[in-house]
Amino acid sequence: MAGGKIKKEKPHRGGSGAAASANPHYQGGIPFHKSKGQHILKNPLLIDTIIEKSGIKSTDIILEIGPGTGNLTKKLLEAGKSVIAVELDPRMVLELQRRFQGTAFSNRLKVSFAMFRF
Repeated sequence: MAGGKIKKEKPHRGGSGAAASANPHYQGGIPFHKSKGQHILKNPLLIDTIIEKSGIKSTDIILEIGPGTGNLTKKLLEAGKSVIAVELDPRMVLELQRRFQGTAFSNRLKVSFAMFRF
């Protein structure tokens, strides 16, 4: 190609396969929508900092709004007595239930589907 530019394709982050290629906002097999306010917290150092600064005690019952795929939820369960997670997206509710099913945390996590929108 004389005088033309070759366009490089940027690899999509966070996933593989056709669904990830179609949507760059993808984690754990579930596409998420920034337009709906969904942002997946993936940075383990940030999660650890949130837990450290929160001052959670082992006797605390924690209310988490918008747990998404549960990356922060797992650390909240490790730090506190239990977690009540309220989620608007039924796909994320199912992901949370699947992720913690059969684990030591399953009896300490209550996931609620909120049918209201703000």
